[in-house]
Amino acid sequence: MFVLSNAWRALMRSKGRTALTAFVTLAVTFGTVAGLAIIQENTTAHTTTYDAQKADLAIRPTAAAWKKVSATDSASTKQYMTWTSYTEYATAIQQATSTLDFTVTETVPARVSGDLKALDGGSLGSASDDETGGQLIWRAFWTKDAAKANDLGTYTITDGKALSYDNQSDNPDTTGALVSAAFAKANNLKVGDKFKVAVAADKSKTTELTVRGIYEYTADAAADNPVVTARNRENAIYTNYQTFSKAGLDPQSSDDSVSGWALPDLNVVFNISDAATYKSVVDTLKKSKLPADGFAISSPALERYTKSLAPIETLASRAQTGVILLLSAGGVVLLALVLLGVWTRKRDDEIGMALVSGVTRGRLGWQFMLEVFITTLPFYAIGLVGGAFAAKPIGTALAAGHATPVTSDLVWKMVWYGLGAILVLAILAALRLPFYGADKLFTSDGDWGTVRETESIEAESAADAVNGESVGKNTDVVGDAGSDRTDADTNSGKKTTTNGTAAKADDDAEAQA
Repeated sequence: MFVLSNAWRALMRSKGRTALTAFVTLAVTFGTVAGLAIIQENTTAHTTTYDAQKADLAIRPTAAAWKKVSATDSASTKQYMTWTSYTEYATAIQQATSTLDFTVTETVPARVSGDLKALDGGSLGSASDDETGGQLIWRAFWTKDAAKANDLGTYTITDGKALSYDNQSDNPDTTGALVSAAFAKANNLKVGDKFKVAVAADKSKTTELTVRGIYEYTADAAADNPVVTARNRENAIYTNYQTFSKAGLDPQSSDDSVSGWALPDLNVVFNISDAATYKSVVDTLKKSKLPADGFAISSPALERYTKSLAPIETLASRAQTGVILLLSAGGVVLLALVLLGVWTRKRDDEIGMALVSGVTRGRLGWQFMLEVFITTLPFYAIGLVGGAFAAKPIGTALAAGHATPVTSDLVWKMVWYGLGAILVLAILAALRLPFYGADKLFTSDGDWGTVRETESIEAESAADAVNGESVGKNTDVVGDAGSDRTDADTNSGKKTTTNGTAAKADDDAEAQA
């Protein structure tokens, strides 16, 4: 108990150093927990979470092949994939996965018809519709998933209804279309209105569509096809596959004989269960010498997921640097503060007086360790808990919504590593005693006020012996003093009698005279 109280009093004599040690411990712990949580989430996002993502597989022209496609040259559509070319891939994928699940997106240019007008924009310039196939874009989706993967940008329906993707229906919707809010406003269209468009390859061939819904984009475009990017995406008309097919825009089995703007940009995306299966399928296709020259295999779903990790990658990189700097600087500062607390001239005086008073080096070492524990352990616990609770909202705010929770595994690592570091600091403080030499034992500057604690320890440990000896000595002193006083009184009496006799003799002599 005296060791604890002595440690506390020693800390209170150096309040500034004590407060700084506590603050540095708290700050380093809090920052380390939050930083490691971000780093851990980034690692998990690129491994476990990535592997669990639902993957897909697309075969599209390479960047070099897209450069050969021109928005004003219908012959350049020969770079497109066709149903025939997809058959080879479908066969290999089915053999690798035992299943075949896919979705389809088809795109062609289209011309305005009648009073319909296209919105300005894009890079078609003054090229005629015969050269470009028209200013509009007609895109068909086979499923809702295909619509969600729209490379012109995701959209939301602001009026009306979404497209019907019931491919098994005996009476599917074959006229419904979605138009942009800007296009609808420019042409005074509302839900339920009918309008006509002409096909790119033949302006005399028109198709009547009904406005089923009006949309607005919610994301930027990411299209690669120059035929698409050259046009204002607000001029895009979206329909289901049945409407597209009924208009005669999907050549299907006859696509080998179709060319020019009559050949749609066919994008078949195969659904794969997960990232591991995707990698396996890609390896299988490579063994079959696929993809063909001018084409590349990719997973749009995995690419979108990987792209979404950019904010947390940046944050994790900064957090990693910050944690390294924080641990390095914080560790140096804490080490300096601990050593400063035990390697000063004043502490030398305390150690010397304590040893002279009979206090053991082990007891003093334990006191120094307690001083370290008192200034670090409570604040380490506070920093650990605070950092654990703050890590998730910090990650959500700075990593574009990616949660960065502190896992139990991270907490336990912090607990054991933290306790280990604190124990090392405490041991370093206690090691001051073995290095205290005998030559310093009698070099105290006389500052006795600094050793009151060691005196109290010595007094407690020898209390019984000291009290017993003091009582015996006091009794002897009292006895001797009594004897001395008795002898003094006797001598005083004798002296008084002698003086009285002498006085009487003098009186008699005077009387006789």
